[in-house]
Amino acid sequence: RWKVSEDDAWELVYKTLYKFLEVRDRYQFENEKKLQAFLFQAFINNLRNLYQENKIKSIATVSMEEEHISEPQNMEETEGNSKSSKHMHCLKKILAQFDDWKLILLLMKAQNYSYEEIGNYVDRPSKQLKVYYLRAKKILENKVNECVGTMEV
Repeated sequence: RWKVSEDDAWELVYKTLYKFLEVRDRYQFENEKKLQAFLFQAFINNLRNLYQENKIKSIATVSMEEEHISEPQNMEETEGNSKSSKHMHCLKKILAQFDDWKLILLLMKAQNYSYEEIGNYVDRPSKQLKVYYLRAKKILENKVNECVGTMEV
């Protein structure tokens, strides 16, 4: 589901386990769900780090001389990039306001996990997760549209 190679996937699993072994003496987990949520969050953090590392590796170094600098072909390119960056700025700002369990719900549903699987990681009944997901998605859409609308004025 995460589109990583088998070697990278095993490395992520081991990094997550090592992280748990590092902190197990410092933390007491109330129940198994809290432990699962911790492990999932550690895994997601390691996955994000892997994507960032791969992104940095794939960036080519180019000297900044005049022949490499290109201007947009037309005005539509500039407006498209501007519109996309406005949406991304608003999206990041709004997601920072969401609770962690809602972010996990949105992320896992985007990866086509079932609500029963997601219920193992968030402290909510799996039968209610569809309602929570639809509400969170609607709130996110509305707030992004509001934010972008105010930026255009």
